[in-house]
Amino acid sequence: LLRRENRRLELVHVAHRLDGDEVGAAFADVTSNTVNITLAVSDVELWEPGDGRLYDLKYELKRGGCVLDEAKGYFGIRTVSLTDGAILINGRKVFQRLVLDQGFYPDGIYTAPTDEALVNDIKLSMEAGFNGARLHQKVFEQRFLYHADRLGYLVWGEFASWGLDVSDIASLATFVPQWLEEIERDFSHPAIVGWCPLNETWDYDGRRQDDRFVGTLYKITKAADDTRPCIDTSGNYHVETDVYDIHDYEQSVDVFAARFGGDTPYETFPKRQRYEGQPYFVSEYGGTRWAPGKEGWGYGGQSDTEDEAVDRICGLTQTLLDCRYCCAFCYTQLTDVEQEQNGIYTYERGRKFTDENYARIKRAMQKTAAIEE
Repeated sequence: LLRRENRRLELVHVAHRLDGDEVGAAFADVTSNTVNITLAVSDVELWEPGDGRLYDLKYELKRGGCVLDEAKGYFGIRTVSLTDGAILINGRKVFQRLVLDQGFYPDGIYTAPTDEALVNDIKLSMEAGFNGARLHQKVFEQRFLYHADRLGYLVWGEFASWGLDVSDIASLATFVPQWLEEIERDFSHPAIVGWCPLNETWDYDGRRQDDRFVGTLYKITKAADDTRPCIDTSGNYHVETDVYDIHDYEQSVDVFAARFGGDTPYETFPKRQRYEGQPYFVSEYGGTRWAPGKEGWGYGGQSDTEDEAVDRICGLTQTLLDCRYCCAFCYTQLTDVEQEQNGIYTYERGRKFTDENYARIKRAMQKTAAIEE
């Protein structure tokens, strides 16, 4: 019996709160390359937006009471669900006040110069009143996702799809393996509250998108992860989606208010897609240009004054918070990038507005939304 016990491999999971108290442990014999363990946690503290409560996790591989190998990790506990036209976190309606983050840096383009730079982008966003981001057209570094987990920062996982021939279903052969690799890599991050593989699937060289392509990709995503909502293609043209999103860069606050002030959800492409009662998300708006003396573009042209630009940002935002059927928005964008001069901050992460105007923007972003009342 002793010899048998000494040959036995055992995998041990031990969970601790960040204060060091043990809250759960589980054990399993290692009899194959894959071992499944269910770890019960006492005194559960949920991961929340703005409060990234995490648990430390230690794995030990043992034989005869001796530790042969060990690894460490962490996890958070939270739920994402959809009901009554809203996205719920832990059963509570949370209006997602997101910012578009393309993850560009002046000195490395897609590569952040330091770990601190990744943290700083999240902090800049939160300081401006946002509670999360669309990680736009890029698979972000896992270190960024770690900091999002730690800080309670909501994010949507996306993929680089621009230029993909969506009129050819054969494109799935190239796209799907890479997309599934991202889902597998990032599945366990509590900060990720949704997936969006495609963005603005315009017709390709005059050929319409193949709806089978978009619909199949949605189904594959849900098969890989049924714990999160999936937007099939952000902006257009929807085929099958858990959350219905549109893009609208209208700069007139009055026109914007007329579109979103009623009871009927505004539709951008009524001949190509149809709203079917899902949670409604304006996933790109704003993009207001404020960059005196700089070349580059933004929506609505250059405002005459800084206050005028901020008036527009706040007015567009207030309209969506007042909208009775809107559950989330995403402002374009966190920083200027390359030729785009439409960020809340400069490309170098500098401040573009006065302290008073940043305070105005933050107040506008954080006002209670109609759907939260």
